[in-house]
Amino acid sequence: MTAIKAYLLRLVCCGFFVSLATSLLRGKRSGRIVALCGGCLMILTAIRPLMRVNLSALPDLATGLTQAERRTLAREKNDALLQRLVEDQTVSWLEAQAGKLGMVASFAVQAVETAEGLWIPQRVQITGNWTEQQRQLLSKQMERELSLPPEQQEWEDG
Repeated sequence: MTAIKAYLLRLVCCGFFVSLATSLLRGKRSGRIVALCGGCLMILTAIRPLMRVNLSALPDLATGLTQAERRTLAREKNDALLQRLVEDQTVSWLEAQAGKLGMVASFAVQAVETAEGLWIPQRVQITGNWTEQQRQLLSKQMERELSLPPEQQEWEDG
C-alpha cells in the first residue's frame, strides 16, 4: 500500500509543478512549450513503475502460466514425445527383425533418459511364438544393435 501512496503522491506533485510552471509563464509560445514538457514529464512519471515490471515473471493471460512454468511444461511434453518416439521406433525395428526371422511376436519397449538427455530403450517385453534358434538370434541382435543384454529382455510364450 505504501508503494501505491508514493506513486500517487509523485503524480500529484508532478501535476502541481506542471500547473505552477504553466501559470507563471504568460506568453502563448512559452506556455505551450512548458505545457508540452510538463505533459511529457507527467507521462514519464505515470509509466515509470511499468518500466520496472519483469514481464517474464507475469503470468500469461491465456494460460495463467509464467514463462518459467511454460518452459517446464514444454520440456515435459518434449520429453514425453521423445520417449514415445524412441519406444515406437524400437518396436517397429523389432517387428521388422522378427518378421525377417519368421517369428510371430508382439513387443513392448520401455525407454529411459540418459544423463546426456538422450532416450534409449532399457527394457523389452516380447510375447509370442518362436523357436529357440529364433529367440537366440533376436536376442543377440537386440544385444548388439540396441545394447539390451538378456537381463533386460523379457520373453513370454503367447
